Amino acid sequence: MGKYIFNSIGWGLVAGFLLLGMDCGAQTVLTLDSCIQRALEANYSIQIVRNQQLQAENNVTAGPFLPTVTLNASQDQTISNGKVESMNGTREQDWSRSNSLSAGVALNWTLFDGLEMFMTRSRYEELRSIGELNTKAAIENLIVEVASCYYEVVRQQSKVDAARHTLELSMARYKEAHDKYVIGSMSGLEALQAKLDLNADSSSYMQEQQALKSAYIALNAVMNTDLHQHEYVQDSIVLREPLVYRRLHDSMMEYNTTLLIGRRDCKVSEMDMKIARAALFPRLDFDGGYNIRRTKAPSDVTSLSRSNGPYWGFSLSMNIFNRLDTRRNIRNAKLDLENTELSYEEAELQVKSDLAQLYNTYTNNLLLVNFEKDNARIAYENLDAALLKYKLGELAGIEFREFQRSYIDAVDREVSALYDTKIAELSLLLISGQIIK
Repeated sequence: MGKYIFNSIGWGLVAGFLLLGMDCGAQTVLTLDSCIQRALEANYSIQIVRNQQLQAENNVTAGPFLPTVTLNASQDQTISNGKVESMNGTREQDWSRSNSLSAGVALNWTLFDGLEMFMTRSRYEELRSIGELNTKAAIENLIVEVASCYYEVVRQQSKVDAARHTLELSMARYKEAHDKYVIGSMSGLEALQAKLDLNADSSSYMQEQQALKSAYIALNAVMNTDLHQHEYVQDSIVLREPLVYRRLHDSMMEYNTTLLIGRRDCKVSEMDMKIARAALFPRLDFDGGYNIRRTKAPSDVTSLSRSNGPYWGFSLSMNIFNRLDTRRNIRNAKLDLENTELSYEEAELQVKSDLAQLYNTYTNNLLLVNFEKDNARIAYENLDAALLKYKLGELAGIEFREFQRSYIDAVDREVSALYDTKIAELSLLLISGQIIK
């Protein structure tokens, strides 16, 4: 039987390596706020959406109200051969050359276009607001993603701690059984069973360590930092004061980013319809400029012509018939506005439904947290009492194993209930527009 009993010194070295393996290369402790700050500074998606916001801001200018000024210059040379007959006689041109030069500056200023310029400016302002809201939405979603990854690390760390505690107890149980077997007060069967359970707990502990490392990798990826960093989260999951449904609903209707973007989309559609209607009105333009012309043709009667000076004037135009394109554009713009309003109503209905379901999940999870916390505390106390009885020989090894399993299950249910409740809490704050308040 002795050859089947794992050497206690060898197990001590291996178990010690397992228990200390996660302590190597510890990093500076980071809080949730510092992790969020790092993600906001380095996350690629946030950088992209911020650039898109800047593009929308660049489009808001006084351009629609300003004139256009163009500078032009040209030179034309011609060589011709011909004959001119008149009352004064006949004149032949043998490959004569003419040279024409012209230059000028022209200004065009639209004074009235059916208020299209004002609607265009307002449309760009709405698009700028949508860009800001898109950035806000991206930041909110990133905060929730970072928080979810962060609390996943906390949850996995709690499971690692529970697995470590169980492993330590299994080591103590195996040592107890091995020592009693050596002195002959216990059969080798109990020592073998203790060794099997110790092997199982060692495997479980390694799996929990691996899950913790995976959680760190996910958090590092969101922060766009070194994927191999770990051991920088030392925290617990703390819930806020219970959230009130009516307050969440009122806040959602006022601050929910999806609804805010939907309202801005409706305004953009209104601007598009007004821009389409602007084609029904006349257009008034002012034109002015300065031209210089010089033409030299030695073979003509007038061999040199030169002129320069300013010009200005007004032009009024109105589209009388353009194959009914204006009417078609107006009807399509009305349909686009109707679709945008319907999309907003659909989005409003969806967020209301999401809020109701999230709040139902949240309240149920709050009850579960209270139950599971109490169960975990009782399981821990029972495990300590069971260990004492086992050492005194009042409890069989297989019965002690059941207490260990109960403890692991209770801790897993507790941290899972806390995590699920925290995620539901974050989702409620997100949908109500309170994440970055």
